[in-house]
Amino acid sequence: MNLEQSDSFKNELERNARSKRNVVISLVFCSFLIVLLVILIGFVRYQDSITEKMFIDDVQIGIPAGLYKVIDGDRYVNIRTLAELFGYNYTKGIYGEYTEDDDSCYLQNNFEIVAITAGAQKYTKYLEMKDPAQATIGPITGIRFKNENGYSESFKLEKPVRFEDGNLYVLQEYVPTMFNIQIDWQEYRIRFYTLNYLASVAQRTAAGRGLTHIQEYYENMRALNYGYIVVGDATSGIISKEYGVIDLSTGQEIISTKYDDIVFVENSQEFNITVANGTVGILNNKGETVIAPSEFEKISLLDQENKLYLVEKNREYGILDKNGDILIYAEYDEIGIDIADFIKEETDNGKLLFGKCIPVKKDNKYGLYDIEGNKLLESVYDGFGYKTPVKTTSSGSEQSALLIPSYVGINGIVVNYNDKYGIFDVNAGALILPTVFDKVYSVKKEGERTYYVSYNEEELELSQYLKEMNLNNVNENGEVLTEKPDVKTELNEINENTELNKNVESNEIDENTGF
Repeated sequence: MNLEQSDSFKNELERNARSKRNVVISLVFCSFLIVLLVILIGFVRYQDSITEKMFIDDVQIGIPAGLYKVIDGDRYVNIRTLAELFGYNYTKGIYGEYTEDDDSCYLQNNFEIVAITAGAQKYTKYLEMKDPAQATIGPITGIRFKNENGYSESFKLEKPVRFEDGNLYVLQEYVPTMFNIQIDWQEYRIRFYTLNYLASVAQRTAAGRGLTHIQEYYENMRALNYGYIVVGDATSGIISKEYGVIDLSTGQEIISTKYDDIVFVENSQEFNITVANGTVGILNNKGETVIAPSEFEKISLLDQENKLYLVEKNREYGILDKNGDILIYAEYDEIGIDIADFIKEETDNGKLLFGKCIPVKKDNKYGLYDIEGNKLLESVYDGFGYKTPVKTTSSGSEQSALLIPSYVGINGIVVNYNDKYGIFDVNAGALILPTVFDKVYSVKKEGERTYYVSYNEEELELSQYLKEMNLNNVNENGEVLTEKPDVKTELNEINENTELNKNVESNEIDENTGF
């Protein structure tokens, strides 16, 4: 081998070595770029995972400014903003009254109205069909009401609606029921599912079980929010009268398809059922019997907290307890009173006053029971509440009065006998002011409501009058401060001091009318 050949060989070796080094360097560099890219992708994904995002029916939307507010350590949600997201009209003021109060509002979509007031630990939903031509939810058409327009259900709140910075807020956990939506509320992902979306899911789930008819009551559409589908069989285009309930996600049967009718009651999450003979009963959301069908033609929830049920038989009405036992026999023409003429802030339910008293009507005369079925007042009265001759809500004018609120000093119900008025004290369980007054009314000035009674053209401020007569027995929160008053003794004192009963021949006081 000569020298030239030797140098050439060495050069070849060096070139090969350099090539290998370059390959190694390239591999190392590429590996570095890949690792860097992986890290970058991971970082981007991490940043994305901790960036809050919002979806409605799986479509991402921008998160509205001011949606949330932390109040006393709890996360609250802006009601007006939610209304805009879910297609509700937002109107400020008390529902049913011509007010412009910012601390009250009502929301309206095509099927219902939701009435909300700051400081209240409840809100109320009213059925109200806005446009029957648009009675569609998702793929389900022909939506209708089982109950009449104006039917309402109230929903309790553990923490009240808040009014902050000119806006109404509700605790995050109350949003699904208030707005008829499901929420998957994770740390950085908020997914809202509307009734339109849930109705599509329901249709697929029902079809998977061979059940081709979903009951079109709007009340039953609201059951979708809780994961229930009210279904029937409509094979060959003929809708049967056999209805049941299945699970929205799994299709599993909850209530077998054998009932003539089923209606979901949202605030109790129970189902009113109708059987072949026309009688009604109640099943819970596990398919267990709450009240078995027996003799009643209609049944509805009167009070959720105490589980009281209003029943109808031969156009007469009564009350059952949670066990189906009779508290008030179905022998009354009406249970409850019409509250349309009275202040909405006092009550939203004329069937249960102060959560304790049930008005009844028989032969155009009214009486009162408590929630345990004890008779408080015989049915001898002409009505409850004082109604002003001219309905008005203008500031400074007299307004009709039904309930006397706690801050006056009692929890009272205004009663009417022969066009004279008295007050029944709920806590005392007795008529503490006899039915001799000409008027019992309120006046609202500068946001403050004051109650008055009138006797022989003398106007008496009720709160002060009760103090003078030592009849006030609750604080502004409704907490009882004293023992029940000796009604006859106190009334005798009233008679001596004010001559209210100067036309009464005897000092003996009738326990029913107060004179």
